[in-house]
Amino acid sequence: MRKKILVVFIFMFSVNLVHSQNHFENKEYGIKMKEPNEWIVTNKTELLKNLEKFEINEENLSKLISNNKGSILLTSFYKYDPKTHAGLIPTILINVRNKGKMNFEEFKSAMKQSVKSIKNYYEDFELINEISEIEISGLKSILFIGKFTMKTQNGEELKVRSRTYAIPYKNYFFQMNFTDGQLSEDCSNEFDELVQTIKIGDKK
Repeated sequence: MRKKILVVFIFMFSVNLVHSQNHFENKEYGIKMKEPNEWIVTNKTELLKNLEKFEINEENLSKLISNNKGSILLTSFYKYDPKTHAGLIPTILINVRNKGKMNFEEFKSAMKQSVKSIKNYYEDFELINEISEIEISGLKSILFIGKFTMKTQNGEELKVRSRTYAIPYKNYFFQMNFTDGQLSEDCSNEFDELVQTIKIGDKK
């Protein structure tokens, strides 16, 4: 039976922070990318501690936990310090997730099904572009861009845009979410430049 892949967007703001420098690299899984200049980096532990900050009900929280087995958040970046900046904060999340032995066509099909499930978390989620095939670091990969409204704990509505890259490699894949605003905080040019620096495996 084909393994289910779930794409989920999770955003946190109150975290322990360190300014990013140079490049991010995880040698164990084989991924490297230039870090966004002067953005702030945090880690998985602090992200999970702050999950309660957002409007996620008990049922959806259970789904997130059960469907994220075998998934590791490698790193995340914030454009502004969440402790001092109000409103939407452009964010980059880099996860590694299980893929199993699916070939690319099976993987692409599973991603398409997964995208449909995003409406379970964000009712107004809408694709800006259809799922497409691209090449990243010499690997056939998936890209889709969507938009949706996210509510914070204090009831503020944020108009979010998120581009998601899914890069299959060995028996896992990298899920990279680059998030900015629909109406402001357009980081498209910076995101485009960063994607060009992604290196997977022993690519130079």
